[in-house]
Amino acid sequence: MIAIQCRVQRRLFLIQCCLVWSVHAQNLDSLVSRSLDFSRQQLTRTVAELLNSAAFGDSIYPRSTFRVDGRWKPMPEGHWASGFLPGCLWLMYEWTSDTVWKGWAERWTAGVLKEQHRTKDHEAGFIIPSSVGKGYRLTGDTAYRNVLLQAARSLATRYRTSVGCIRSWDNYHFPVIIDGMNALQLLWWASKNGGDSIFRDLAISHSLKTMANNVRPDGSCYQIVDYDSTSGAVLDRTNKQGYTKSSAWSRGQAWAIYGFTAAYRETGDERFSQTARIVADYFINKLPFDYVPYWDFQAPNIPNEEKDVSAAAIAASGLLELSTIVFGNEAREKYRNAAQHILASLCSSAYLAAGTNSRGILLHGVGNRMNQDRDDGEVDVSLIYADYFFIEAMLQYKKIAAPTVAVDASLSVPSTIHLFQNYPNPFNGKTVVSYEVPGNGEVDLSIYSLLGKKVKTLVDRLQVSGRHTVTWDGSDESGSPVASGAYYCRLRTDKSVVMKRMLLIK
Repeated sequence: MIAIQCRVQRRLFLIQCCLVWSVHAQNLDSLVSRSLDFSRQQLTRTVAELLNSAAFGDSIYPRSTFRVDGRWKPMPEGHWASGFLPGCLWLMYEWTSDTVWKGWAERWTAGVLKEQHRTKDHEAGFIIPSSVGKGYRLTGDTAYRNVLLQAARSLATRYRTSVGCIRSWDNYHFPVIIDGMNALQLLWWASKNGGDSIFRDLAISHSLKTMANNVRPDGSCYQIVDYDSTSGAVLDRTNKQGYTKSSAWSRGQAWAIYGFTAAYRETGDERFSQTARIVADYFINKLPFDYVPYWDFQAPNIPNEEKDVSAAAIAASGLLELSTIVFGNEAREKYRNAAQHILASLCSSAYLAAGTNSRGILLHGVGNRMNQDRDDGEVDVSLIYADYFFIEAMLQYKKIAAPTVAVDASLSVPSTIHLFQNYPNPFNGKTVVSYEVPGNGEVDLSIYSLLGKKVKTLVDRLQVSGRHTVTWDGSDESGSPVASGAYYCRLRTDKSVVMKRMLLIK
């Protein structure tokens, strides 16, 4: 009976998708704003219900909802997704600047701090960055910094030189899963913020081996590669959560987009750029009309298979970042447009939980398909990590889409900017900016963030016409180093304004 009801619901759902696809004609910015507001409402409800729970209180760290009544299943801290509820709360604090969210985020972050010492698997790389990492970025609390560094040390203990990878789990022989590309963010961060410099080397080695053995030539991915721990030889390639051993599990594909994009951001290595693009292209080319993937791209009963919003949300976040750092206007536009199409669908009534009994933000997620026919199975449910990456992607979209600097269209005399950067690492100590002005007069050359906030003024004085050069050392007005990422270099003269996006990688 449950199976029949699910099939009927899926058919009705597909019809609904067709009806709501007109959201793309609306303003995506307003859809995202509305969805962020709904996220705020749902998370407020979640916090209230968890705090009122006599059994668990604030020791509940939800992962998925019950299909019957939409409540979060009560789970203790320590499961792989337990960092995502505090992560959602930190993201709401970032969005609203309301200290109430900060207090809630600190409360749930406190419960996962002990995971900094976790060495039994690689899950510290999921739990700590999404919770403590967000908290440190928004507060600068040195206690959080110390937790992050210890978590990186714990994760690094699972690296085996003979394999060149971090061991994901303690089953199989030496399993390395595609999900682990996301866990590397802990090592990338620590290597730049007071941790051992070897963390970066471990992350690079793990990424290269994952690129070679988990990613197939067509861009699809195996979830698991099992190695011989002594020789490093590949023993098996398989999928624990995919449809078959060799199929393409969509969330694994999304982890690959997210992880290889981060590897490219942190290293500037073109091999990681190419891998990020090939896994992204496979994902995009396999998407259905509404840009939300089925749980496995090769599941046998498409279109009567479940969708997975977690794969969509993770991919949207990764694609948005990829669109800011990949070279070539066509590639940047392709990845940005795909991410925006995904977000438009997720913001629609087909996927947003508004008007339902779900405590989550997004509907139609597929977690672990075991026990899929039970009421507590993780099929066609809300997932806390889907909500986290959805909020993250929406905030990324807001930053990228936000107007940076108003340009006066009446200014017609051209100026030019040339950035002379040391590729493949676009920033190696300094960036030389060469610019040309059309006539004598006032010149303002400044660096701006993607949100339009001035980072540093490089030139502000009278200059004669012709070509000039100046260097930027990667610091802001106070002399403090700024974070890696995309920025704008803006040149304004008496007669023109021109901007050029630049990439800062340290």
